[in-house]
Amino acid sequence: METNYNPNEQALALHGDRINDETREIQSCLLGILKAIDNVCREHHLRYYLFAGTMLGAVRHKGFVPWDDDADIAMPRPDYEEFLKHANEWLPERYELVRAGAPMNYPYVFARVQDNNTTYQPRRSFEFLGGLPVDVFPLDGMVKPGFRRWWHYFRYRKLWHLIYFAYTDPYKHGKGFRSFLTLAIRKIFPPLMLQEKIDQLRKEYDFETSSLVVDHDNRPEHGIVPKEVIGTPVPYEFADTTLMGVANPDAYLRCWYGNYMEIPKDIPRTFYRYLDLKKPWKVYVSEQKK
Repeated sequence: METNYNPNEQALALHGDRINDETREIQSCLLGILKAIDNVCREHHLRYYLFAGTMLGAVRHKGFVPWDDDADIAMPRPDYEEFLKHANEWLPERYELVRAGAPMNYPYVFARVQDNNTTYQPRRSFEFLGGLPVDVFPLDGMVKPGFRRWWHYFRYRKLWHLIYFAYTDPYKHGKGFRSFLTLAIRKIFPPLMLQEKIDQLRKEYDFETSSLVVDHDNRPEHGIVPKEVIGTPVPYEFADTTLMGVANPDAYLRCWYGNYMEIPKDIPRTFYRYLDLKKPWKVYVSEQKK
């Protein structure tokens, strides 16, 4: 897509307060995780794609979106399942894959690869704490618009809300109805059972035999694309390396962002409420217990 401006210069003009040394240090750590994942996937013949804002950064900035403090990849369901099984054997020692049930208080419905030499606590009211992560999403199949898709997402939204309350800190907002509701949901719906149910639901339609691909972490109008848009992973220049992304970036990014080459005037808040890039999270936890 043709453009008559330098995206990095315009990004700096609009959001210079978020484009600072700390952000660059975060991105350096994230790039280390991405490189480790890329090496594992190349060695073990797994498909993966830069996704969401990370794919946007590859196209618009040939690296991270300048103010981004997170990174995302996605894998077709068969590759994702294989990665979950073996990632902690294959990844360098400083990196660790975390997922539902491992550890038990992990709250998300997708996996993460985290840097254990850092400390990171997400912005949401979850009790989970770990290292700075790269999110790893599964890609599943999806049916065409109609009742079956509506029914799929109706169930998905109900389960997602139950999971949110099952993992959120019951006393984050004081001791009132919200804390009572959170504790009641935990007792009635064991969190790991909810995680298993939502994962089974996401796998309702097979990736390999479907003509549509879904990223459940996004709304249906943005998260469902024809399989050929994702296609076979293709290489993209990304910072000082080459990483893999979607086959048709224009169609993919238009679905997600519309006019994706335009620098937005409003950008998301940081994704964390606590971050220490110098301290391993296990050290941080032990210090808090003293």
